[in-house]
Amino acid sequence: MKKFLSLALATAMGMSGASLAMADAATVDPSTLEPYNIVWYTLGTTASAEDTVMAEINKQMTEKFNATLTMNKNNNNDHLEKLKLLVAARESFDLTFISNDYANFVAQEAFYPLTDLLNEYGQDIMATYPQALWDCVTINGEIYAVPTHKYSCSYFYYCISKTQSDAAGVSTDWITDDSLDKMGKWNAFLNWCKEMKAAGADVNGYVTSINEGGFEALYPCEYMTGSASDPGAVVLGDDSISGQEKNVVFNQFATQEFADYCKQAREMFLAGITPKDETTTVELAKGDPAISTQDSMAKRLKGYEEQYSQDFLEYRPNYAFTTTQKIYGSMNAISDTSDDPERTMMFLNEMIGNTDFANLIFYGVEGVSYNRNENGQIKRDTDAWNMTTWSLPGFITAEPDTSLPINMVEMYEAFDKELVYADNMGFAFDEEPVMTELAAIRQVTNEYYRALTAGRADPETELPKFLDALNNAGLETVLAEEQSQLNAWRAAQGK
Repeated sequence: MKKFLSLALATAMGMSGASLAMADAATVDPSTLEPYNIVWYTLGTTASAEDTVMAEINKQMTEKFNATLTMNKNNNNDHLEKLKLLVAARESFDLTFISNDYANFVAQEAFYPLTDLLNEYGQDIMATYPQALWDCVTINGEIYAVPTHKYSCSYFYYCISKTQSDAAGVSTDWITDDSLDKMGKWNAFLNWCKEMKAAGADVNGYVTSINEGGFEALYPCEYMTGSASDPGAVVLGDDSISGQEKNVVFNQFATQEFADYCKQAREMFLAGITPKDETTTVELAKGDPAISTQDSMAKRLKGYEEQYSQDFLEYRPNYAFTTTQKIYGSMNAISDTSDDPERTMMFLNEMIGNTDFANLIFYGVEGVSYNRNENGQIKRDTDAWNMTTWSLPGFITAEPDTSLPINMVEMYEAFDKELVYADNMGFAFDEEPVMTELAAIRQVTNEYYRALTAGRADPETELPKFLDALNNAGLETVLAEEQSQLNAWRAAQGK
């Protein structure tokens, strides 16, 4: 993997590589740099004002560091396959969105090492990011991606319509009843669902959905492969599955907690409280009373209230926590084929350090692709400029648009004090030694896991079949490999 500094940049500045490494990014004179076009593969959709917005982006980038930008927008479903093709072909590009396949691409030497670049050209990034984020994306002592600083975490909650509850005469006082512990409040939620059903508040024939998200929130774990649908986990925090020792890998599906959850889901399903088929989704847009969602700090709740003209309450089954895979969910990496990684890091640093520039990337040009409401908050026109903003560097640098609370950054600062970090931030499981077994196991979980947690399958008969099928697929081999790799990683970390 190349680790040299850009020859074009060094030559343009009349410096050796060593002297360039000591230069402050803020002192770089763009007139001394050769023009360079940064090629970025990101998430979004081509829209009507594309040419206008890109012209302004390129104008500002030229003024700042004599660079322009070519933006290739993919949707999240297609992006990974396109990136695999780019890497396999060793095609030259500069920057890419990357998520859960991060460690696999690092193993292929697809990404440029960033530690030196961050120190020299990423001063604003380094000043903004907590150390825990860097710990998480460090592999073998090196950083290969800049995570999106948006407190990626498990923050699962039910968005409950107080408007509909009040109209049905069903109390929501249990949500703020501090005398109830975690399971007491969960049972109160299930009772609320039953009361809403009895009161006829099931406008579409059901009240809510019960699924795997509730189980994963109630019993926090680090999942060894990063996927909660793969067996193999260690407990996280002190409020997880009973009888499990920390950092000892176990099958989360062979626990009493999982069996009990599946029984509750089945009861709700049979009572008509949850949808009868897996294709029916429970949505705010349909007027359903209780929507499960993943949204850190419930930051979009106020926006939902305005959009759907209802008062909503947040019921969170458990505390917010983060794991390696949550952080891996949104990052950007510089390609090892980049001809100017320094200039690419300058671009990243500008997005994270400059609100006006971040607004331009996120929302486009004011008066063209966004306007401001009476409170001065940005109101996007996604038909004119459409970026997938959760995937972008600078998420807490750009101003929050009207889908987010105007005081979002202050909310983040408070939220940071309560967020629980997993014990093994940065651990990435290498699936290669057990790929055959994992492939068989994933066929089994695809058949059983979501059906059981949604109540569509009877746990009395189907849960034993699930567990037997996992064992027959090679579960013990996978658990042993997960434990071995975790032990080795923890030892290397001095844990």
